[in-house]
Amino acid sequence: MTFEFTAALSPNGQIAVPSDVAGQIPAGKELHVLLTWEALADTSSSYRALGRKLEEANYASSEDSVYDSLA
Repeated sequence: MTFEFTAALSPNGQIAVPSDVAGQIPAGKELHVLLTWEALADTSSSYRALGRKLEEANYASSEDSVYDSLA
């Protein structure tokens, strides 16, 4: 069975399960937990992504398009 809900981490490191969901989980049942969140933009990875885009743009320049006509 799968449930999806939004929650926040409390200052003491706890995540509350909504009561309607908790009421459907048998006591003592082992759970598989997957946590996801939107990470803040990392400037170093942003620079890397920009570098990749620039490199791809340079690769697709008009000089390289000569090879596209060879078939």
